[in-house]
Amino acid sequence: MIDGKRVVAWTPYGREKTISILAEYMRRDHEIGLIDEWWLCLNTDPDQVGDLRYGYNLAKSHKFIKTKDRPNGMPRRTPKQRNTGYFYQYMTDVNTIYVRLDDDLVYVHSNAIENLVRARIEMPDPVALFGLCWNNAITSWYLQQCGIIPTEFGVVGEPFCMDSMGWANGDFAVKIHNLLLDKIESGKPQDVYLYQDMPLRVGQQFSVSYFASRGDMYAKLPEPGVLRPDEEENWHSVHQPKQIDHPNIIIGNSLVSHYTFGPQQRQVFASDVLDRYRAIATKLTN
Repeated sequence: MIDGKRVVAWTPYGREKTISILAEYMRRDHEIGLIDEWWLCLNTDPDQVGDLRYGYNLAKSHKFIKTKDRPNGMPRRTPKQRNTGYFYQYMTDVNTIYVRLDDDLVYVHSNAIENLVRARIEMPDPVALFGLCWNNAITSWYLQQCGIIPTEFGVVGEPFCMDSMGWANGDFAVKIHNLLLDKIESGKPQDVYLYQDMPLRVGQQFSVSYFASRGDMYAKLPEPGVLRPDEEENWHSVHQPKQIDHPNIIIGNSLVSHYTFGPQQRQVFASDVLDRYRAIATKLTN
């Protein structure tokens, strides 16, 4: 709980390979009182038997971890990302801040969730407050404009969520991951913070890998917790901000790292960055 607000972290589940890293950070943040619960919102394919077993075992081993199925009567959609919008039907508690974390977030700064939630409490009007999500095309553009990501790595052409460099270039992703990892390992991750929070253009599409929202917002919908349109990224970053004519905001001191987007995977998977992130997370409990 933070400033009298209950905090529920939640993750569309899931891949054991990366969520096993995220779990170390969720345990840390629960133990220090930042998050009350972590929900694993189950969204696996039928052949992900091992991944699903891992999620159930996590929940059995830790009381603060809960599994959530799709609400009753909700059909399975393809592609699977279209199922994640269903889970907001569980998020209508007016005294709760909900923090969404993708299952392939592989680093969460010790101040990230606290800084994001406090900002969410102080700024009730935006639909979403996004954190400083490393390996996100728009945040990479801002970080490059501030001189934090060198142009020698490749130039992010514009603040666009599917920029050809910031979203689709695997070599660029590996370079920026190594830059952040070097900072973390040297004890200086704050060196990559943005110097101020960055308002987005109203209706600007933004990846929903990491953001905070308010239960009272979902409770006030015509059908509580039901998003229309139903695709969560469009609703939170495009549709609803236009409806209320208010920008979403990137919180510049809420740092997490996102492993990879699909077009980057070949180069990122071939690198050692996941091993380095895992080694950092393992130190939290060893």
